Amino acid sequence: MLDWRGTPITHRAHVLFPRKWGRSAHSTEMVEGVVQSFSPTGRITVDVLRTSRPRETGGAGRTRYAVPAHSVTVVPAPARLRTGDDPGDATPSPTPQMPAPAASLELLTVDGTEYGPYPGQPTTASRSPYDTYLFTGETAQRIVDDLHRDNCGLTAAFEYDGTLTFTWDATYRDEPGAERVTPDAQGRYAIGGLWPWDTWPESGEATAQS
Repeated sequence: MLDWRGTPITHRAHVLFPRKWGRSAHSTEMVEGVVQSFSPTGRITVDVLRTSRPRETGGAGRTRYAVPAHSVTVVPAPARLRTGDDPGDATPSPTPQMPAPAASLELLTVDGTEYGPYPGQPTTASRSPYDTYLFTGETAQRIVDDLHRDNCGLTAAFEYDGTLTFTWDATYRDEPGAERVTPDAQGRYAIGGLWPWDTWPESGEATAQS
């Protein structure tokens, strides 16, 4: 996998990534961590070393996050964060720039359905039905609404902090499971690997949205 600059992400690599933690547009923390594992959907699991979010009780809060690979910046180990007496007061230096849009939006549908169109930004140069795309919160909500119309054993729900959790039972896959999608600093959701995408036909008309 590659970070947003195209740098390979390796096991135990040090990375920085922004994470929104509140409802305010300014409630974004910068997290430093170490890569532990990779998922087929383009996400990586990161063990947290420190974070810029101030906490009255000290500490760094959660110790592990699953984030889209395209949202992180690979940095030399150890990352040079200015720290105070408390790791919870760490301040990143320098703050990595967020990636500029690298690809134009594509109109997508779920293969074999008439759901959509869903405007999504591809995260890789290649194309596969199970690729991961970036969607706005509004589009992600439409995807969830259509998913619930399908009654396929896969459901999804937004949590209070904006995290989108997909849950499936044994009728959808061999074993029940769940996947959490955390919005990036721009509020976009990286969704892929749970069903096959297809390109929205140019002559197609959108289905009615509830």
